[in-house]
Amino acid sequence: MRRNGIKYLVLCPLLTGAMLSQSTDVLVRRAQEDLQAGRNSQAKEELARALDSHPANWTLWCDLGLARIRLGESETAIQAFKRAGRLAPHEARPYFGLGLSYMNRGEIQSALQAYSDGLARNPNDVPANQNYALLLLQKGDFPNAVETLKRLKTLQPDNVATRVTLIDACLRAGLKNEGKNEIVQLLDAHRANMQEELSLATLLLRHRESAAAVEVLRNAATTWPDAAKPHGLLGLLLLQAGQYEAAVAELGRAAQLDADSAEYALGLGEALLRWRHDPVALQFLLAVQSKFGTVPLYKFELGLAYFYLTRYPLAQQEFENLARERPDSSRVQYLLGGTYQAMGKTDQAEECYRKAVALKPDEGSYYITLASLRKKVNPADLSEPVRLVQKALALNPEDQEGKLLLATCFLAQGKLTDAQTLLEAVIARSPDSRAAHVALARVYLRQKRMEDAQQQEAIAAKLEANEQNEVSPWGPGGVERP
Repeated sequence: MRRNGIKYLVLCPLLTGAMLSQSTDVLVRRAQEDLQAGRNSQAKEELARALDSHPANWTLWCDLGLARIRLGESETAIQAFKRAGRLAPHEARPYFGLGLSYMNRGEIQSALQAYSDGLARNPNDVPANQNYALLLLQKGDFPNAVETLKRLKTLQPDNVATRVTLIDACLRAGLKNEGKNEIVQLLDAHRANMQEELSLATLLLRHRESAAAVEVLRNAATTWPDAAKPHGLLGLLLLQAGQYEAAVAELGRAAQLDADSAEYALGLGEALLRWRHDPVALQFLLAVQSKFGTVPLYKFELGLAYFYLTRYPLAQQEFENLARERPDSSRVQYLLGGTYQAMGKTDQAEECYRKAVALKPDEGSYYITLASLRKKVNPADLSEPVRLVQKALALNPEDQEGKLLLATCFLAQGKLTDAQTLLEAVIARSPDSRAAHVALARVYLRQKRMEDAQQQEAIAAKLEANEQNEVSPWGPGGVERP
């Protein structure tokens, strides 16, 4: 059995060196052969008969305990190992047998004590150290597990599973620097195969150590340059991290090595779109249409490429088809609404945004987009836009876009103090927001604070306008796969 990278090991029978009678010696050899062959019932009977003649032979008691463990007779196995321990108190093996017996019974604390006693007598026994480390991990005693795994690493420097488990234990113990040092040592040793390095990267991601996972995957991609998986996983991780140019390079290589992988091809499409290399993205997506054209995510990306390139009728066609296929996808409704809005079809856009809100009422960006549209359609009545933005801010109080929109509503309603408070908060968090500086200048002008207004206008003049689409196509946290 394998848990946390450590084998769940059992004892092996030990040939006795004691002086036995000839008949007993034959009996013991037969018992040893039966133990090795897994004939545990026969071995138990033979060992019991041998012990009738030699009850003081501690190794026979250990072998009998082993046979009983294998037969599921943990209580009598414990008795056998305790008897062996009384006969040979300085030997480690009876304590290791006790530890294994308690381990099988789920008595972790008793098993830990028995293994600790045995390791005090023989600290370099590999199976005992492995089981002791496993018990410590099960107990949640990660600092002591780290020390035991370090000893195992010294005993077995080529055992990658032990070293990965050591990294895991270090991170669980909060010893991040030690864990990172172990990662460097493992990679520098060049002992791990590709799958082991990929598993280590997955482990690091579970610990939210994405930077370390990237380094492991970089090493794997360099070591195995013609394997698609290291490049693909690295590219997808870089995509999540917002490193789009690097993601394109890795996913491009992965898609080249594994041309049938939808994951890598559509990951590359997403990376190109996020990097805003829209013409290249469209060219690539059209090139792979014959392979992946029926995949919903492909249709989503193709529609988005058309949307970015202002080819709105084609974007509308893709999103409408996708909306029929996936009527439960809020993101598709959101993008279809954005396409309608870009084409001046505000009624249809509003209908799509409301559908998106209904499908996913905990998504704040949908409320903000709908509020922005309603503000433009009916600037004389801002009660609904205010309510919608307030709903969005209740879901995400730190949404700067929502605060800015609410502030402009307050400004239009003449609530200058409320607008000023919001805009000053937005600028404190996003000092490069040109729209916030422009809006705050308007507030100061209406408050007759001319010097402050001129200062905000000057700041706004220095900031380049960052024009964006009416809709943020990817939404918070990336694409919702249709």
